[in-house]
Formats: sequence, C-alpha cells, structure tokens
Amino acid sequence: LYVTLQKALYGCLKSALLFYRKLVGDMKEIGFELNPYDQCVANKVIRGRQITICWHVDDLKISHWDPVVVTGIVEWFKSIYGNVRRTRGTIMITWGWI
Repeated sequence: LYVTLQKALYGCLKSALLFYRKLVGDMKEIGFELNPYDQCVANKVIRGRQITICWHVDDLKISHWDPVVVTGIVEWFKSIYGNVRRTRGTIMITWGWI
C-alpha cells in the first residue's frame, strides 16, 4: 500500500526538515540571525538586549532579560503556528538538552 501525503507527517525526517526551514524562514523575516556555530540557535537584539531562541525539533527555549519581550515573541509564534504550550520560570528542568 502506497500513499501520497499532502501535508508533513509528524515523526518523518522530511517533516522535521520542512518544519526547520519554515521556522528559520519565519524568524529571519522578523530579523533573527542564525548562530554560525549552531544552526538551531537564533539571536536578535530587542530593546538593547539580545534575545536567544534555541530549539531541538519542535521544542523551543526563548530567553531575554525582559519577560514582556518573551511574551511578544510567544504571541508572534502563536499567530503563525496556532496554540502553543509554554512554560515560564527562572529555572526550568528539561530532559534531553545537552
């Protein structure tokens, strides 16, 4: 049985690549620059301070000195990708980040 997908299917290698390209393209449109040493880290200066977004597959970590800036970026992501689940705090326990 063979099928042709009309959308990306979560868990497939090509799906991850398509999501990466869309994510990077969307972030570049609003002025983020990829880190030349790690292509899953993007930076931008907002209000005189650097905001950093790092990600692995579809898990993102957004950090900035001003929580209002982080809220603005989260709202921007929601406007593009729909509802997103988020966790806030000064200390967060994550699994799999090295």
